Amino acid sequence: MTQLLLENHEYLYAAIASHNVRSQARAIAIAETLNIPRRRFEMQVLYGMGDKLAKLLVDRGYRVRVYCPYGDLLPGMAYLIRRLLENTANSSFIRQSSEEMPIDQLLAAPVANGNDQLVYTKVFPNVADTDYANTELRKQAETAIKSVRGILGQTYLPLINGEYQNTEATVNSLNPSNPTEVVGKIGLLSESQAKQALQAAKDASLGWRKTPVRQRAGVLRKAAELMEQRRHELSAWMVFEVGKPVRECDAEVSEAIDFCRYYADEMERLEQGQNYDIAGENNRYSYQPRGISLIISPWNFPLAIPVGMTVASLVAGNCTLLKPAEFSSVIAAKITEILVDAGIPKGVFQYVPCKGSTVAAYMVKHPDVHMITFTGSQEVGCRIYADAAILQPGQKHLKRVIAEMGGKNGIIVDESADLDQAVAGVVYSAFGYSGQKCSACSRVIVVESVYDVFLERLVEATRSLNVGIAENPGTQVGPVIDASAQSRIREYIEKGRAEAKIALEMPAPETGYFVGPVIVTEVSPTATLAQEEIFGPVLSVIRAKNFNEAIAIANGTNFALTGGLYSRTPSHIDRAKADFEVGNLYINRGITGAVVSRQPFGGFKLSGVGSKAGGPDYLLQFLEPRTITENIQRQGFAPIEGVDD
Repeated sequence: MTQLLLENHEYLYAAIASHNVRSQARAIAIAETLNIPRRRFEMQVLYGMGDKLAKLLVDRGYRVRVYCPYGDLLPGMAYLIRRLLENTANSSFIRQSSEEMPIDQLLAAPVANGNDQLVYTKVFPNVADTDYANTELRKQAETAIKSVRGILGQTYLPLINGEYQNTEATVNSLNPSNPTEVVGKIGLLSESQAKQALQAAKDASLGWRKTPVRQRAGVLRKAAELMEQRRHELSAWMVFEVGKPVRECDAEVSEAIDFCRYYADEMERLEQGQNYDIAGENNRYSYQPRGISLIISPWNFPLAIPVGMTVASLVAGNCTLLKPAEFSSVIAAKITEILVDAGIPKGVFQYVPCKGSTVAAYMVKHPDVHMITFTGSQEVGCRIYADAAILQPGQKHLKRVIAEMGGKNGIIVDESADLDQAVAGVVYSAFGYSGQKCSACSRVIVVESVYDVFLERLVEATRSLNVGIAENPGTQVGPVIDASAQSRIREYIEKGRAEAKIALEMPAPETGYFVGPVIVTEVSPTATLAQEEIFGPVLSVIRAKNFNEAIAIANGTNFALTGGLYSRTPSHIDRAKADFEVGNLYINRGITGAVVSRQPFGGFKLSGVGSKAGGPDYLLQFLEPRTITENIQRQGFAPIEGVDD
């Protein structure tokens, strides 16, 4: 970064702020090599911490700015304490230079030791999101939106045994920002067609099971490449079909790509199995596919979640049927195109849009289905769980169910929190994608000593959000998914008006399914708004007497998906790590946006059952483990003469 700044000294005035002699010396060496005039950059040190260094730099003829904080006492003390902690850390140059350390060692180039390097090489390389500051990439995204708008309204049919099938019934998928706009017409699978799809999967099952893992993983990696190539187009489809703002769509494409590559890597790791051999005996621990897998995906992450569930099932060797949410079936059709282009064999993957209450329920109960992977509401998830538990005539296995069923996620803000950081994190976590993420913050639990000042900042920060149609690049809060959701959310707002106090209710466009961000204050921990999942841009602010009460309130729901804590008190952070009942706990950051491999996602209690998506245990759910033990002591061999051909 120093090199980059100084190379551009004609346009950027660089300030090199450091108490590390080596860092300052490097900047000087770069500047001298480039013959940069000394007026084009400066050095900086903190008053009272770098006096000797400042004098040495001045003696060499360089500009040095000695700075100190000023303003309110408490923020200033916090700033000075942070600097003090940094400069007294064992790794600090100032700390090391005050000890009897050889000069060569003190000034040695920083290098990772062997262990650090080993850990680093194991980190999964997540794909980068689009940098919309790049003019060319921004133009590509704009072009994709225009291009997709030009082909809205086409018909998308089920894929059964490698062929698209006509259907008797269709349903329109609408743009939530503008419901008069038909994004696509979806052909709905009938029960007889579902039966054909299941038979095709059954017929293809043995061949796919015996397909080498490397070949199955290759299909996933090819799919990831195709998604990367179609990134802007896929984002555009999400903008139109589910009303998600562009930046969040782009991040979802990244997550889908990561799922493909991560699960390909994971299956190749699991394929190795384990060998537990002793003298005279071989023991092999390995995995095999479960069989036929039904995926029932949600609309709120219409690309990443169905891709993740589907490719995990496929790479494990299971023939897989994808039943998408009705609201996002066009995007699922695009997933289908990508998997077909990536080389998935006929019958191995099938696209089966249908009515959930009838045809999907038929497939859940079908005796040939071995497992169901579901993301959606608690009501539907519990019904699937119950139906799958019933042994059907002719069924020779117990069905495995993976179900992620949402949450009532809370963020705790204690008296030591950095309120600027907490406000920004809560606002994004609560109102990103209109609060329609299963990980969204719907409760913020604030210790009463900072309640009023936090609330004031929270309201003003939320007031600054842009509410509008999803395709507008400046939109931060778009529409909710449909009229039914809009009506339901408005009913919760009225309950909030009756039970508590509305601190902010932002206006929203009249056209489309819009609900502006709402902040409800003085909410009781047992109130409807604090207990039921709303799935919309409604945030409850709850007052807690102290941190212990805040933890109790946070844990006082039936869900345990995500949660957050803003605190600079080590004992509070340790307590939250031990006692905050959530599957994903985020400390001093927002609680949405889990990243594949780094933050495997999933909860417990009534938030769901099954292991975490994007984690090292996830594929195990799609596999059956086997142990084979062989006595290899010399037994002799039976003659092959007389063996039947």
